[in-house]
Parts: sequence; structure tokens; C-alpha cells
Amino acid sequence: MVINESSIRRRSAINEYFLDAARLLRYLIGKDEKLDTIIICNPYRQKFVTTDQEVYHSLGSVKEYDDFKLNKLAKFFEVVTIRTVAKKQILTEEIVEKLRAEALRKTQ
Repeated sequence: MVINESSIRRRSAINEYFLDAARLLRYLIGKDEKLDTIIICNPYRQKFVTTDQEVYHSLGSVKEYDDFKLNKLAKFFEVVTIRTVAKKQILTEEIVEKLRAEALRKTQ
């Protein structure tokens, strides 16, 4: 879950980086400056991709008490390519709790 410069550089060879639901949720409601900078400023000129399923799961995991900023979501849609998956998985409370636990754990 931790994004660091070495993991970004490794993926630079293919210039595409997949953002999963936990990472998206961390970007949207977390306080991870490295992740924010990587997505907003894109210093390694990555092509960020995700799926509609991952977006659905991350947005569905936002709670009313979270510090959710619409401008971060708008920026996300500007810089990330979203692909469609054929078979969708229903978002359950169990998935929400798992995603939140992963997204909100402290970075190391």
C-alpha cells in the first residue's frame, strides 16, 4: 500500500501505474503527502489507471465524518484513466472496513 519513489521508478519502465481502491481512498481522505504529490504533480510522468470498480469501492467507503475534498476528486478524474470491468462486485460493509483499514493505516 505504501507508495515510494522506488516503486514508482520500477513502474516507470512501463509508464503505467494501477491505483487500487485502498490507494484511491487514501488519496481522497488520507493525509499522505507523498501520494498526493505523486498523483497531483506526477513527477515521474506516470500514466495512472484504475477501474470503475475500484472507484466505486473507494467512493463507497467514504464516511460522512471523513475529510473528503471534492477538489481532490476532480483532480483525480483529470489525471487518471478509468477502465470498465465487465463483472462488478457488490460493495459490502466487510469490504468497506477492509479498505478503510488499509487506506488509513499509518505510512511507514
